[in-house]
Amino acid sequence: MISREEEQKNVIKRIDLIVRALFQSKMNGSKDMQKIKDEVEQDDKPKLAELLEDMLVLLKDDPDNRLKIKEKLNRIWDGYGHIKPLSEVVDQVKKCYLEASSTGSGNY
Repeated sequence: MISREEEQKNVIKRIDLIVRALFQSKMNGSKDMQKIKDEVEQDDKPKLAELLEDMLVLLKDDPDNRLKIKEKLNRIWDGYGHIKPLSEVVDQVKKCYLEASSTGSGNY
């Protein structure tokens, strides 16, 4: 069974890969990365990458700031939640960082 810390590391790695994919014009990535690149409009790619980078900073430096994490997730969801790989990442972040933890009250 994967520990919570391992799950969090995996989520961070996945978000980082998506950010890199958005900045690269040519990429031989996974189907998920190609789907994101195909479905996000060219003008929106920098905006999405910025949102994801902000999310990475929060997850790495301030993982207990549930309010800011939720705000970023909502912005990502509102704009790009229809794209399956991104909705999966949002769900993973919710599971790993927002669901009731041993230190939190479970409210988010």
